[in-house]
Amino acid sequence: MNSKKKASTKMILMLTEFSNRDKNATDAALKLAVKLGLNLMLLHAYPITGNEHSNAQIENTKYLSKIDRHFDSEKERLLELVKINQGSVFQPIIKSCSGEGSLSDNVCGILEKEDIVMIVMGGRPARDNDYLFCTEIDEILYKTHRPVLIIPEKLGLEI
Repeated sequence: MNSKKKASTKMILMLTEFSNRDKNATDAALKLAVKLGLNLMLLHAYPITGNEHSNAQIENTKYLSKIDRHFDSEKERLLELVKINQGSVFQPIIKSCSGEGSLSDNVCGILEKEDIVMIVMGGRPARDNDYLFCTEIDEILYKTHRPVLIIPEKLGLEI
């Protein structure tokens, strides 16, 4: 008899900029996904650039290629973590998505298409210019009506 749990369509949405702060939060999101039997989706949002006739299109193509490499590397790292901790009976599916525009708009777009039960993001110590960071968090909380877990850069999540 196979003891593997049936694959779920429900997911945790992990917001990432591919920073060290986000690596810690992504590890926490993966632990939660495994423990709760959920899949994991990584989201990276980037600013809108130029118009179709500018050099921005070329720069966007290069940037998107870089994002894809980050996603591939992160998925590989996460799957290795799941393998190392083989005590779990559930192996989440790890998806990735990138989108142009505000973080909150991208999150809302995903919520329309996917069954997201929770949003996880990396936290950082307060800085003088945190207005935009706090604005994005406020917008996500206001627009999504999903629990948002903010994982500090230097602390892990013990489950």
